[in-house]
This record gives sequence, C-alpha cells and structure tokens, in this order.
Amino acid sequence: MNKKILFRRLLFSLIIGLCAVVMVMGAFEGRDFSFYLKALLPTAAGILGLASTFYTSLDKQKTDQMKHDFQEAASNHFDGCPKAKKLFYKGYRAWYGDHYDAAYHYLKKAVKAAEAGRAKARVLFLIGRIAVEEKKTGRAIEYLKYALEEDPSYDMAWSNLATIYFDSGQPGEAVKCCENAIFYNPRNAFAYNKLGGYYFKTSDYEKSVPLFERALKELPQHPVLRMNYAHALSMAGRRQEALKNYQAALNAGYRDPNQEILAVLEENLAIAGRLSRESDPAMAEEA
Repeated sequence: MNKKILFRRLLFSLIIGLCAVVMVMGAFEGRDFSFYLKALLPTAAGILGLASTFYTSLDKQKTDQMKHDFQEAASNHFDGCPKAKKLFYKGYRAWYGDHYDAAYHYLKKAVKAAEAGRAKARVLFLIGRIAVEEKKTGRAIEYLKYALEEDPSYDMAWSNLATIYFDSGQPGEAVKCCENAIFYNPRNAFAYNKLGGYYFKTSDYEKSVPLFERALKELPQHPVLRMNYAHALSMAGRRQEALKNYQAALNAGYRDPNQEILAVLEENLAIAGRLSRESDPAMAEEA
C-alpha cells in the first residue's frame, strides 16, 4: 500500500477513534447535548477524510475519457449484474487516477459480485494490468491467467500476457499468447505487432514484414506501427517501401528530430544489401 495513503488512513482512523473515546467518556460523565455537537465536527471530518482515501478526483476532460474507456471495457458483459458493474466502475475510476489501493479494494469486491464469466474476466484483467504497472510480474501473470480461465477468448488478456512473457525472457510462451490473441480476434493489431517484433528481433524478416503490415491494416494511422513496418521493410531490403513508410510515420506524428531513425533505416538497408550479396554467389562476383 502507498505509504502516503496508509499514513492518511491511520491519521483519520485515529481521529475517529479519539472522538469515539471522548464521546463515550462524556456519556459516563453525564455531559449535555452541546458536548456531543462539539465532538461531531471532528468526527465527521475524520470520516470524510478516511472516505477520501478510497476516492480519486479527476478533471472533466479525464473523466470524460475515463467514462468512454470504461464503456468499452465493460461493454455488455455486466448486463444483469448492476452491483458488479458499479464496483467495477469505482475500481476503474480509481485506477484511472493512479489510486491503486482503492482500485484493488473495489475490483476485488467486483469479482465476488460478478456472476458471468466474461464480467469476472474484465475485472481480473484490470487487476492484472494494475500489477503490470506496479511491476509486480508474478501477480500480473496470476490475474491475467485467472481472467483467461473465466473467458479464454479474451484477446486483450492474451496480448498483455504475451508482453509480460516477452519482457521476462520467455519468448516461446509469448508467441503462443500472441497466436491465441489473433485466433480469438483476427483484428488485434497489437498482437500482430508484438509477433512481428519477435520475428524482427530473431532476424526472420520475411515473417515480420507481413505481420507488421497486418497490424497497419487495422490501425493505418498509428505512427509506431508504421515505423515498425518501415524498419522491417528496410531489413528486408525493400528501400523505396521502407522510406515511404518512414515518411508516413512522421506524417502520422512520429518524431525523429535528429534523423537518427532515418540513419538506422539506411544502415539496415546497407546490411540487407550486403547479406543479399553474400547469399547470392553471382551477385558477390559482380560486386
């Protein structure tokens, strides 16, 4: 638990406790009604303060975005289960405000309240995602797997699990997760991108190029996906296409202020050309 939040909760709990003790002592001493009115103010302040540690305020713009994202996350999976959806909303809001302790509090209640497997999966997935952000890899894997037990077709859970496995040096497991994500959702651009990135890193450019291309088919204006595609094309020796997609990535918002990425692409093309000549004896003799 965040130390600042823990301190605030202990402080407000102490205030509430002291007020309760004072009021009990006042009852034994036969104090009049005005005594209790005076004690009511600090008691109310303590209760409100304690409650505030479980609630995160957001500005209007962020609230609007949060509500939009929540509707996408919840979709119709919570139909017939309003209590679980309400708890999920509170947890989602707390997570959106980086208030992880409050998020865990509500999300764990939402899991218990949810009846449908798809609803439970969405809540468990968010718990896993929070664990990723906190760099708690073991917990993240645990909850993402719980989510997939409830809904094996949940492609986002497969995709996030793949990221963890890639980052923790388990590429075999990560590839399986990407393939599962694509199987259940053939339009998951990020699963294609992750799988393309794996083959790029293992120098299998013939496999990486169509995967990056497939990711772009779903999100053609995504600058990072476009630049990844440009890198793969450059290593495949496809100069014109690589430079065209590099420029498209810049137009979509990718930044290359010192043209360092362009230099890398040119280096990739040179490497690709050299490898091509080495693999073709006739070309090597002409060179």
